Amino acid sequence: MNAAAFLVLAPALWLPSGYSIGAILLVMLGLWRWPAVLRGRLAPHAPLRAWALVVLAMGLVWSMYLFEGGRLITNTLGLDRSSKYFLVLLALPAVWAQRPAAWALRWGCWVGAAGAGVLAGWQVLVQHLVRAEGYTNAIQFGNLSLLLALWSGIWAVQASCPYERLLGALAAVLGIAASVLSGSRGGWVVLPVLLVLFVWFARPQTQGSQGSHGRRGLLALGAALLTCLLLAALPPVQQRAHEAAQELLQQPEPEKSNTATGSRLAFWMHAWRLGLEHPWLGAGQLGYEQSQREAVARQEMPSMSVHFNHAHNEWLDMFAKRGLLGVIGLALFYAVPGLLCWRCLRRGGREPLENAAAAGNEDAARSECHAAALCGLVTVLGYLGFGMTQVMFAHNNGNLMYLLPMSLWLAVCWPGAGAPAAFRAPIPR
Repeated sequence: MNAAAFLVLAPALWLPSGYSIGAILLVMLGLWRWPAVLRGRLAPHAPLRAWALVVLAMGLVWSMYLFEGGRLITNTLGLDRSSKYFLVLLALPAVWAQRPAAWALRWGCWVGAAGAGVLAGWQVLVQHLVRAEGYTNAIQFGNLSLLLALWSGIWAVQASCPYERLLGALAAVLGIAASVLSGSRGGWVVLPVLLVLFVWFARPQTQGSQGSHGRRGLLALGAALLTCLLLAALPPVQQRAHEAAQELLQQPEPEKSNTATGSRLAFWMHAWRLGLEHPWLGAGQLGYEQSQREAVARQEMPSMSVHFNHAHNEWLDMFAKRGLLGVIGLALFYAVPGLLCWRCLRRGGREPLENAAAAGNEDAARSECHAAALCGLVTVLGYLGFGMTQVMFAHNNGNLMYLLPMSLWLAVCWPGAGAPAAFRAPIPR
């Protein structure tokens, strides 16, 4: 389990499909546990069961239009995507039976963020790419690097050794550097909100810290403002912001121009109109692409639109392709894990954790649960923010880097999983 958790995170971005290594191990561990599930000897308790149900629901949402035009859609927007959700369902009994150790998650995030930063530096400074893109595209690479950076910072704060805190902070800086070098503006827009959340909940609140909310709030806002000012002073950030302003202000009809900002406006307007035409079940992937080609032919969208197969907005893309049914599924996919992580954060260190006293390390266990819950909430809010200008779930890495880490965070937030004692792993010391 620890090897699988580490390998989901550590090679995620600096190896091609690096997260798949840990994913395969998790599926193997899950398949090994399934006989116990079928015999009733292993079952999740309510929080992890709720997560399993929304994963199943989202897998069914992605399966709505697997057959279109008399053929099976097998690419990343069809069977290849929905199958990932059912594979994750097969893997979930692994985390029901044994929660991953904090060291595996901590070092996995640190190696993953540092590797992304080094790869981004290599691609921009040595290979002279305009934007770092890893082994995916610049937007996905930048957004996921930013998440790894924030996860690294969260675990760095929880680390007990000074040298580990230093290593975690360095990894976080490298992850943010990867985001900057990717030029992914959508991630920068959501970063201030995530930083406020990070600083506010950096450490578990105890009974003695109840009166410090105002100080925490000022510190969180100050840290977010300072970080944003530092980022705004960087040339890559200034250049990308200037490009966006020029594309919006210098075009009389930006939604008809072949620019990144203008094309997004066109995508959003088209997806909204198409969703209104098919409000309940959407038009499907092929229907969306056909409608987009027709709009280009009528000169209602820029010609470059035909090279993109999604609307660059998670909600509008879902509305256009799968209607309100898909939008409800997507809302649950965000809301359920987000609320579970929020409950764990609000619980803080005031409730005893199962098995913690027996392990003789209750404070460390509370700290680990708190860090995992904060990582989970940052993941949900990060994807919500990224999804305003990108369809993260149109890409394999976007799906798996939400499904797999979230399963790990929730397993640590809600230990025990309702399994018999023989299956429960003690909280690592």
